[in-house]
Amino acid sequence: MPPDSANTEPAEALRDFFIAEDAAGLKKAYLEIAEISEDRLPVVKDWQEVEYAFTRLFVGPKSLAAPPFASVYLENEPLVMGPTTMMVRSVYEMMGLVSPWKNALPEDHVSLELDAALVLENAALQGGSAELGELRHFFVCRHMASWIPAFVKRVSRAESAHPAIIRAAELVGQWVDDQAALINTQRNQYPKQGGRNG
Repeated sequence: MPPDSANTEPAEALRDFFIAEDAAGLKKAYLEIAEISEDRLPVVKDWQEVEYAFTRLFVGPKSLAAPPFASVYLENEPLVMGPTTMMVRSVYEMMGLVSPWKNALPEDHVSLELDAALVLENAALQGGSAELGELRHFFVCRHMASWIPAFVKRVSRAESAHPAIIRAAELVGQWVDDQAALINTQRNQYPKQGGRNG
């Protein structure tokens, strides 16, 4: 997708997929992704199988095959609720957001970060301030782009990963890449204004 035609719909469906609570939630989000996606997605015959793989990868109770938290990929010790989580929490606070799962689910979860990126994108489309544009650049181009590729790789290499989950993770990586390209293009077009649309 060219950078100037990025839209939010894939990210909304991907956000919902990676925060789904059960097979029904996974299926609903996946079907939304399939409607929007330009590529054919892997066919799913057994959503319980996808839920099992999803739990093994992202939820637990055993050690996670592909933790969906930025801190695992960005810090020396792969732990959550550390400096990265607190930094992401402060970004949300700068945006006037509070996670509905505060103190229950770390703020650097991939779905929560996708949601924040969507809020920042919508603010940019509404002609948001230069400060929000700089925050968007930092959050998407520097923060998300620094860990999402490692997350996608971890998902794709996990033995328990289902093809549908691997493709959804790849689409998250693609969306972040597209957003980063869009944001950088806008910054280059409007450098003195902090990027008119972000």
